[in-house]
Amino acid sequence: MRCHICGGEDVCFIKKEDAWDVVQCKTCSFVYVTPLPDEKFLYLHYQKYLPADKNRIEQWRTMMSDVFRRSLDAIEARYGLNRGTLLDIGCGYGFFMELARQRGWRVYGVEPCAHARAYAVSKSLEVDSRNLFARAYKDEMFDVITLFYVLEHLPEPLRYLNEINRTLKPGGLLLIRAPHTTPLVKVLKILGIPNRLYDTPSHVSDFSPRTIALALEKTGFNEIQTFPGGATRPHVLSKRIVSYSSGLLADALYAISGKRLLVPGVSKTTIARKMRYRDA
Repeated sequence: MRCHICGGEDVCFIKKEDAWDVVQCKTCSFVYVTPLPDEKFLYLHYQKYLPADKNRIEQWRTMMSDVFRRSLDAIEARYGLNRGTLLDIGCGYGFFMELARQRGWRVYGVEPCAHARAYAVSKSLEVDSRNLFARAYKDEMFDVITLFYVLEHLPEPLRYLNEINRTLKPGGLLLIRAPHTTPLVKVLKILGIPNRLYDTPSHVSDFSPRTIALALEKTGFNEIQTFPGGATRPHVLSKRIVSYSSGLLADALYAISGKRLLVPGVSKTTIARKMRYRDA
């Protein structure tokens, strides 16, 4: 299978998870699974991806609260004081939408998981079940679009990013939060420690800051910046300690290095601007 970012055919094998091989493009370093699950398979798979239990839903809110807050701060720092129209793709239970609405944004969401979507709708949030290619949204409709832990689930990232570009206003912002799993997997492979960190087939790709910037440049975005963006707060204490400590280390090294050093293996946030007509 050709690389979904650069089209290259020469890959190196990283590992096998269940029925899927995880490979890395030798040209651009993008990491993806092969064979690629089709969208019907993934849609059915994601119906059970998010928990339905009320306690676990609240744990999800707590886990993501710091990331959501810091992401919205970053958006507003770039966008200015005016509040516009925001679309959260893969919005889950709608927690980020709630936060943005509280700050004055007009919010919309997309979520394939039926029970997560129902929870968001119960909070009077407008959430669509259709994917972007149903053409539910007009050209240049949104000021901001966000994807929190979504891009790594999408089988054809450039196709989705092009569609996101279509629905963003010129100069509009795109914010992406994504894991960066490959450095950890390679270290564990050297140590001989088995793992399922790629979480196939839920995740069909893994982005580094370099590959996510390349994908955004190819789809009409500029002013691309990747930064640590906070840490999640998992319910399980051991996971919370790991997440917090790695998050603090990432923040500290990023600040000390003058915003140049990004710790490998830690989830990161990327923000970019759709090119204005004069830039294109």
